[in-house]
Order: sequence, then C-alpha cells, then structure tokens
Amino acid sequence: MNRTIFRTFLGTLATLALVAGCSDDPTPAADAGGTTDAGQSTDAGQSTDAGGTADAGGTADAGGTTDAGGTADAGGADGGVAMGRITANAPIAISLSSTGHDRLFGVTWGADGNIYATGVMTDTAETTADARTIVLRFRADGTRDMTFGTNGIASHNIVVGTSGEVARGIVVQPSGKIVVSATIEHAGAADARDRDLAVVRFNANGTLDTTFGTNGVTVLDLSDGEVNGSAYVADSNWGLSQYSDGRLVVTGAAKRMGAQDTDYAVVRLSVDGARDTAFGTNGVVTVDIANRDASPRNALVLADGSIVMAGYYNDGGVVKPMLFKLTPAGQRDATFGTNGVWTQTIWGVVAEAYAAVQQGSNFVTAGYGRNMNTESIDWLSLRVTGAGALDTTYGTAGIVRIDHNNFNDNARTLVALPDNRIIMVGGGRPTETNSDAMVAVLTPSGARDATFGTNGTQLFDLGGANDFFWGAATSPDARTVAVVGVRAVVAGMGQDDCALMLMNVAR
Repeated sequence: MNRTIFRTFLGTLATLALVAGCSDDPTPAADAGGTTDAGQSTDAGQSTDAGGTADAGGTADAGGTTDAGGTADAGGADGGVAMGRITANAPIAISLSSTGHDRLFGVTWGADGNIYATGVMTDTAETTADARTIVLRFRADGTRDMTFGTNGIASHNIVVGTSGEVARGIVVQPSGKIVVSATIEHAGAADARDRDLAVVRFNANGTLDTTFGTNGVTVLDLSDGEVNGSAYVADSNWGLSQYSDGRLVVTGAAKRMGAQDTDYAVVRLSVDGARDTAFGTNGVVTVDIANRDASPRNALVLADGSIVMAGYYNDGGVVKPMLFKLTPAGQRDATFGTNGVWTQTIWGVVAEAYAAVQQGSNFVTAGYGRNMNTESIDWLSLRVTGAGALDTTYGTAGIVRIDHNNFNDNARTLVALPDNRIIMVGGGRPTETNSDAMVAVLTPSGARDATFGTNGTQLFDLGGANDFFWGAATSPDARTVAVVGVRAVVAGMGQDDCALMLMNVAR
C-alpha cells in the first residue's frame, strides 16, 4: 500500500469506532547516545543521536536471505502450530482524545484471547499536560472491546501532576486481572523531576481493583532523588513480568546509595502487590555496573524462577549492552557471564540492548547503535548464550545490523516465535526528517527472512512524522503477534495517536 493510499485509509479509520491512539513521551528520546532515561519520560519519540549516512561499520545482514535452519513450517514446537509465512495487516490508528496525546507502549494477551495494551493519555497536547495510565482491550480481530472500562478504556491517574507518568509494562494474571507498571511523579516532591515506580491493577471488567496494594496501587520509592548539575537522578520503571502463579517482577532503576548515578533495580511483589521479602532485601535487588548510570529495560522470568534483565550503560563515552541473571532468591547467578553479568564493547560508539527474549537456551536482544560517529544509527540484535557469552554463530560474528535507508533507525522490542524466528519492531527512517513504524523478521540464525516484506523488513506509515512501534506480544495459540505504537505528528508537539497492528505468523 503506497503512502498516499495509506494516509487516506487512516483518515477513514479515524471516523470509525475502532479508531484509538497512544504515544510515549512528548519529547524525542535522547537515549541513542547512551543517556539513562532514569525517571524521565523523554524516550518516546525517535533518538536524536544523529550521525552520518553510511553503514560502513555494518557487521551483519550481508545477503541475509537464507538460513540452513529454515524459516517456514518448523511447526510443532508449541504443540503442533505450523509456522508459515509472516504477513502483517494494515495498522489501525486510534484517537482516544481529540486534543491530547494518546500513546501505547506495552501489549500482552490474556488467556481469554483478548489483547491488552497500556500507555498514557492526556487531555491537551501541551508538554506539561497531566498524563494518566490507560489500558485498552481489543478482541483477537483487533476491534476495541467497548464493554471494558469506559468505552473500552480502563484509566487511572496514579499521581496528579504533569507528563511524568509513563506506563509501559503490562501482564494479565492467571485470575484475569490486569496489572500495569509505570514511572510516576513523586507525590509532594520538592523537585518536580523526582520519580517513583508504581504498579496498578484493574479488574477483568476494567475497574480499579482496590484490593491490590493500597487502594489499587503499589508505589515503590526506591531512593531519594537528587540534583546532579542540571540533571536530576531519580527512580524509574521500564518493565513488568510475572511468574506462572501471578507473582510480579518490576524492573527499573534507583539512585545508587551515596552516589549520583543509578543502579538497575528488580523488585518482586506478591500476587496482590506486597513486597516479597524472600527476594533480595525487602523484595528489592539492585545491580551496579562500573559505577555508571543504568538504563534498565525488560526482565524475563525463566522456567526455573531465575530472572534475566536487559539494559545498557555509558562506560566512559562508549555505550555498552548488558544482561544480568539473578537466582530465584535474588542473588547474582555466578554461572552466567562474570558474577552474573554479561557486557562487552560491541561497537565503538553505541550498542544498546533495548529488550531481550529467550530463544531456546539463548537470549536474543533488540536495540540500536553505531560503530563510528560518521555512521547512522541502525538496528542491532545480539545473541547471548545461556552461560553469558556472545554467541558468534548468530548473524555475523554474533551481531545483526539493519539499516533501512542510511538514516537513524531505532529498534524497540522483539518476540521469539515457536520456530525460533525473531520479530523486531521499532522505527525506520525513509528520510532524515520522517520516521515510520518498522518491523523486521529474522531467521533463527539471525539472517533476514526474505519471505517477509523487502528482504525481511517492512515500513508502516501511521500518518505522522514520528511513527514508532513500541510493544509486541505473541498470542497464546502462537498464531498472531500484536504490535502497538504511536502515531506522532511532530516529536513533542501536536496530537499523538495510538496504533495497533496484527501480524499473522501461523497458517
């Protein structure tokens, strides 16, 4: 579908009851250069680490169209679903408010077969507009379930304030209750930039579940915020995951005690939102790497109860990816990497692990970076073994690099399919001033899946100048991947809308 036709299509959808809308933060993200994003919500648009136009440092993707392991019909890995050629439906743009920002950053599926997406919405498009946490429920065909909450929206303003409330993490517990994690303003703070972590739970019908935490919310104030020059060091949240019994794992960052940098933070909560004192110290584990600011991302709860968390940090001017592994009790797992941590220099300037998923016994990441300042920022995927070492059999010497058109591109997250193919989502730039939502499909070994899009990648113009996909999740039956994101007119300006897209991944 060409861009003109698609813009017309979106305009038509805007008049329908299906249409909704969401985005991250009103300001463009500056984290491509390795800033910490700790406590601040400035990671919603594109990265601003503009570089050159060459892909000279590219270490992967050469050819990338074949895979000895095969990309189709692997089947059976999840109990018989035959994985076929992957196709994507046209994205649906969703405008919830006529004058404000509507943004979706996280998505999951419930056992009921419905899709649950979280983000924030505001009543105006001002950068200081008060953001409130939302959950939308969609049926499996992508239509919004208007019986959920109010007109299909569950909403709660955790802290009345400004734009500091940013919800990203979402799970549906075995009970059918929906739990969301967010960064929130610190209530009553002397400095308006102070932040806490929060977890809120909704009933299956979209009402606030007041039996959870305190009146429906658990607030995690992990450290006292502190001014550091012109910046402010504070807590932040990024991810939320759960055990099979519904216990919760919240990931983010907290200021390091006695210092002015942040550490990675993992918090384990009971099913009903109380800190699990059997985990770490009063339910909290912090991990410091090289006394550098932590940029936390998501965590995976493995089958044995251990936890693997992804992120990155700026080590003296070079941004490095990292994964660490915790035992079920919250101790660093000494069998993984070095004292439980894997990190290394991948490229000379920036290499981020923005998200990680499990692929067999390995961990595959999605992120972005560049090797030299003269290059553009490109999508980056790495594979780390279960023992915590870079798997050099993946891509080219362990690295997959995807450049769309010699402009800055940013991958945000990924899912692994039952046949071990990888779907990455984020944004790609057809021109220097325009970002479209983008999807890439990789074979199990990290080559591009040539059966999808153009050599494994496809752009989706959502109708804005700053379009991004932010979240992705695979359905319980492994047949569909739901992808959510933001249609932004201009980064930090104008009215933003949400977007939902369904991808068919099985016959």
